Amino acid sequence: MATQTFSVSFLVRKCKADKTHADIYVRITVDGQGKEFSTKEQIAISAWDRKKGRVKGNTIAVKSINEHLDNIRLAVKAHYRKLIDNEKLVTAESVRDAYQGVQTQLKGHTLKELAQYYQKIWEPKLAKGNFKNYKTTITYLELFLQKHYPSKDVYLSQVDGEFATEFEHYIRTTPIKDHDPCKGNGLGKHIQRFKRILNWAEKEIKWIKENKCKDYSCPLKRPKRRKLNFVELVKLEKKRFVNPALEYVKELFLHSCYTGFAFIDAMALTEHDFEWEADGAVWCKIYRTKSDELCAVPLLASAAAILKKYRADAKVNGRKNIFPAVSNQHVNARLKIIQEACEVYTYLTFHVARHTFAKTVALKNGIPMETVQMMMGHTKITTTQIYADVDEEKIINDMSGLEDKLNRKRDLVEKGEWQSSWQ
Repeated sequence: MATQTFSVSFLVRKCKADKTHADIYVRITVDGQGKEFSTKEQIAISAWDRKKGRVKGNTIAVKSINEHLDNIRLAVKAHYRKLIDNEKLVTAESVRDAYQGVQTQLKGHTLKELAQYYQKIWEPKLAKGNFKNYKTTITYLELFLQKHYPSKDVYLSQVDGEFATEFEHYIRTTPIKDHDPCKGNGLGKHIQRFKRILNWAEKEIKWIKENKCKDYSCPLKRPKRRKLNFVELVKLEKKRFVNPALEYVKELFLHSCYTGFAFIDAMALTEHDFEWEADGAVWCKIYRTKSDELCAVPLLASAAAILKKYRADAKVNGRKNIFPAVSNQHVNARLKIIQEACEVYTYLTFHVARHTFAKTVALKNGIPMETVQMMMGHTKITTTQIYADVDEEKIINDMSGLEDKLNRKRDLVEKGEWQSSWQ
């Protein structure tokens, strides 16, 4: 194996402001490649001994400078030997960086670089609109970095619990829109997405060895899922609207109440998503746009009747998709009118239909949780369990008959017929 060459020397470079003076530089050379750095010492050019690489003279000031140069030489050599001993890559640059206290290993990727790369990879994978919340989180990150860091960025190795704390405080106190402060679950979701991006950097692309923010907590308050009760659902079914736009939105909403489809999935339905069995059963099998999980839903008669109407309409109008194109904003605006007309107290958005299917239509009528998970296209059953919250109606149903049971037990005690084994 070839022997590596290494040397430390000193040289001077004329000052730009005063050509009679010069700055003293250190040159490190490894295998013929050199790197320089300043000693922060300045002398008269005439005082420099080029051959010896030292300052001429015997004054106290000269001796002090030469002693400083000797110390630099010894320290640089010590760092060179340390790199050799630790089997590190030795170059003129790595020796210089080791002497100057700069991290010898690569500093790695930055947080802004990670955020931009995450957006590059994931935005095309998701349907339009599904990445918008991540874009807002990334915007918050960039604004925070601009305000708090001179370089407007940080290395991922610097992102820790303290960083997360400051980032949360920034979101809480510096909203993107002054009229719309970000607090509560909105704030918690931003921190959740921030941690998810760091987890991706650790587990998927290996940009960091450890996500130092994984244990950082910004708890979410569990929201009560809005849903129609059965009485309200019947009200919507019975109501007829003269306005075709309102009637269409009502039927589209009801179809989701009986299938659990999200708006984007309902809008994408085509003939190819349905299977007709010999016994007359109709299945809808789609992959959810949001999670790419399979939904397999046998259509109830209530949903099948609506489907039949719009299948025929699509055929007449030469439309590929079963339901006519309409925006989510348009639908939600019409649902407010429908809510008022039907005297329904539940605040209606299209997503309420999905909640109504899970709770009012399925779970409350004895459909097992695992079956509901499959029909809803949930990746985890814990997501489905959110819909199984205990509400007032369930409490009343569970408590019904309890007083009669207690009275029967009282009678047994009074008659002396109560046995300890019945406790």
